Amino acid sequence: MADNRQDGGLNPIDIGIIGGGKGGTALLQALKDIPQVTIVGVCDIDPQAPAILIAREMGIDTYTDSGQLILEQPMNWLINVTHKSTTQRHILSRELSDVTVIDGHIAELIWHLLLDLQESLKDSNADGSSLYELVWTVIQRIVNIAQPVHRELEHIAFHDPLTGLYSRHMLRQFIEREISHVYRNGQPLSLAILDIDHFKEVNDQFGHDVGDQILKQLAELFKNSCRSTDLASRYGGEEFIAVLPNTNQNASLIWAERMRERAEEALRTPDERKVTISIGVATLLINADLSNDTPVQIASDQLFKKADNALYEAKDAGRNRVVTSEISITQE
Repeated sequence: MADNRQDGGLNPIDIGIIGGGKGGTALLQALKDIPQVTIVGVCDIDPQAPAILIAREMGIDTYTDSGQLILEQPMNWLINVTHKSTTQRHILSRELSDVTVIDGHIAELIWHLLLDLQESLKDSNADGSSLYELVWTVIQRIVNIAQPVHRELEHIAFHDPLTGLYSRHMLRQFIEREISHVYRNGQPLSLAILDIDHFKEVNDQFGHDVGDQILKQLAELFKNSCRSTDLASRYGGEEFIAVLPNTNQNASLIWAERMRERAEEALRTPDERKVTISIGVATLLINADLSNDTPVQIASDQLFKKADNALYEAKDAGRNRVVTSEISITQE
């Protein structure tokens, strides 16, 4: 790891930058003058992006894949100044629990502050070191105060208010990203759709308050059954969906059967009748010899349809059961 830290400064912070355009360049050029900061890496999909070229000249490691930057470089802050969708940025944040991910309006505010400072110093004979330290103090305050509010607003935007699980909008974005990973590394991806059996009857007989309690109980079981790399979401009504990266058909069947058994053991109506679930699972597989030159295009709705068909098979077969299926992609 290249180290461009200068002496003289407490509480050093290692920072990674995603974005090689105007914002990334402004961050790179300004942060290098702050003694407390070490820039550990800069990432952009364009290897000739301005910030990438400057970083190379400075001896800072550069990347075209943000995943590689995150994997290789320990850091305290990751500042993302790209124009990715808010959902994609939130997905990145959820995967870096030990790193402060700064993006969106806060990242834009930071690089504008630094850019304005640079412009001001062009007309000054001062070296600007004290100003840089002052601005750095302001930036830290912005992050400490605004970041929790920003995260809370994102949580509201991307989570179902009743169950606390991820919303369907977040789900779609996550699946599309995971399918691209399947193309890249050949690892399987499974999608499981859960549906509460005879849920309308429960609502009709006991009321929506009881129905909501059952939904929340199932959501808690569902969330606790998923790994940190999985995504658990409420798709709507009594339907829940799990995205299970790097999970083949056999592993997804084991997961789904365990989930079905837990629901059957835990969920009850007020008169102590069991509440059961049916689950349909679809697994996407890519031929190991798949060429990266011409990636196979598959819409996420095909995976949804396959899992949904499996769910209907489970319902038709008597409910309270799991049906699995596969989509296998090869290339001539």
